[in-house]
Amino acid sequence: MLSRSIRTALTLAVGLTATAVTAAGAAEISAARATAIRQGVQATLDAFCKLSAAGQWDAVMRLYADDPRFVWVTNGAVVSRSLDEIRKHFAGTPAGTRVETTYQDTEITPLAPGVATVLTHFETKSTDAKGGGFHFGGLLTMTLVERGDGWKILDGHASSPGRREP
Repeated sequence: MLSRSIRTALTLAVGLTATAVTAAGAAEISAARATAIRQGVQATLDAFCKLSAAGQWDAVMRLYADDPRFVWVTNGAVVSRSLDEIRKHFAGTPAGTRVETTYQDTEITPLAPGVATVLTHFETKSTDAKGGGFHFGGLLTMTLVERGDGWKILDGHASSPGRREP
């Protein structure tokens, strides 16, 4: 068992190292670059809303990172660990389905060049060609990474108090 002074020293060292790494990462991002990151990430969020409302699922798929680290969690359960799993979900969407999502109080935080997080409240309404559907809302967090063709969703978590019928 470590003595209390050694544990305290280790805790302090780890804390200082984490602070130094965070400060170094923040120092690398100029105000202009942080603004550009926020604009790029916002453009991806806007594209998701526009494309899913139009039912353009192939285009929606291009907003996700094709990366082995990809993961999506919903209400505490991992629902996807790959782009292929997300693709299967969208492929199973009945023809004519539209998904309208709005974001409120969105916070985009640049973490490092090419990496940002999103924290936002959301409301999503899904309607099918026959007029049926559902809506739900809650809180959404995501990590986006910058690739040659734009900002991509690397991971995310959506939590909702539950679905409500229209």
